[in-house]
Amino acid sequence: MSPWRAAGALFARAATRGGVATSARARGADRAPWMHAAEARTRGRASGWTTANTCFKRGASSNPPAKAPPSDVGAASDVVAALPGLGLALAVSQAGFALADGISAAVGAPVAGVPCAVLLGAGINNAVTLPKWVRPGLRTATGTVLRVGIVCVGAKLSASDVVSAGAYCVPAAAASVGAGLVLIPRVAAAAGLTPRLGSLLAAGTSICGVTAVSALAPAIAATQTEVACAVANVVLWGSLAMLVVPHAAHFLLGECPDAAGLWLGLAVHDTAQVMGAGLTYKQLFDDERAFNAAAVTKLTRNLALAAAIPALAVAHEKTVRSPARGVRGSGRVPGFLVAFVGMALARSCGDAYYGGGVGGGEAWRKGVNALGDGFGAKACLATALAAVGLNTGASSLVGVGVAPFAVGAVGSAIVGGVGLVSALTLSELVRRSTTTAAAAGGESGDENRRDAR
Repeated sequence: MSPWRAAGALFARAATRGGVATSARARGADRAPWMHAAEARTRGRASGWTTANTCFKRGASSNPPAKAPPSDVGAASDVVAALPGLGLALAVSQAGFALADGISAAVGAPVAGVPCAVLLGAGINNAVTLPKWVRPGLRTATGTVLRVGIVCVGAKLSASDVVSAGAYCVPAAAASVGAGLVLIPRVAAAAGLTPRLGSLLAAGTSICGVTAVSALAPAIAATQTEVACAVANVVLWGSLAMLVVPHAAHFLLGECPDAAGLWLGLAVHDTAQVMGAGLTYKQLFDDERAFNAAAVTKLTRNLALAAAIPALAVAHEKTVRSPARGVRGSGRVPGFLVAFVGMALARSCGDAYYGGGVGGGEAWRKGVNALGDGFGAKACLATALAAVGLNTGASSLVGVGVAPFAVGAVGSAIVGGVGLVSALTLSELVRRSTTTAAAAGGESGDENRRDAR
């Protein structure tokens, strides 16, 4: 190797090791202008050849293809695909209400239609193999339709009902519902149940049965099996309480109808079951006052739905996605729950406005009740839960074991036990008030007799 070539190689190695960057612009700085022009023409031809070949292969012009504008064909096809499943779920829900009416006429006590729709849907799904073309509609029913129903159910809740319920119902309902919401998830965790199922059992047992379960389920992404299991708990333990509690209430609280009705409204799960328990008490013991107290107490308990469901959703998010598990919880309340609370506030504001003597109050109440009870509960929620039944197979419930039902029993005992303590306290207060009033009346009568002498 010549000395000049060796020196050049040594300089190149030194530049490389020293980190000297030599760019293409720097390397071509000493090239002649005609070399740059030739390379530019070569690159231009190559680029044009590549583009032409690419366009030839695609069978298009040299211009890039324009993006197709979005169309509504896909959305319309999704709607059409959902119609069969939605129709099936709606038909099953209405059949469930008809079945409940028939059972109610036979036994002489109200029976809830939504649990009957769930059980009927599950029976159909396990008796026959449903075609695949109903599945999209069932998914729509358990998703969009369920959320719409939850928002509409908010129209049933009004703060004015709490005011008219009486002072004794509010603290008793708060204690009973609060105890269930706090303790039942802990009992479920100790029994090895998932946090979602524990929250569903707490909501269904503490607040208002199937409606609370259906309102909470999408907020915590509960599975079909967990929803079906929670509904089964409401049906089982709520129905048992509907049959047993009226007799126990008369035995323990028969001397105070308000206290007996208070316990009926707190110890039984679903609204229809409470009405059945109150009607049973009324027919057996000829006590209209206890029936009215049970209805008012249950209504007050249902109003906790507006605050408890968002709180449970946030608590579930923090529990499942805690920093200890390496994931930070967002703590965000789902949008449909915000709309649900907004609907309840709108109902409360409307009741306050029309309650001030403004005309149209009766039409307002009929409208919001039709929206909340007719469309929200009996149409949307019933259709969604019928779809839950149609998606529930016997095999999915076989593996759950007895633990969820044991937790449901313990939860029922917690909520009913706290309700009983509240009812006994009310009974004692009424007894003392009556005794004091009687004593005061006796002293006043003695004074009047002495004055007459």
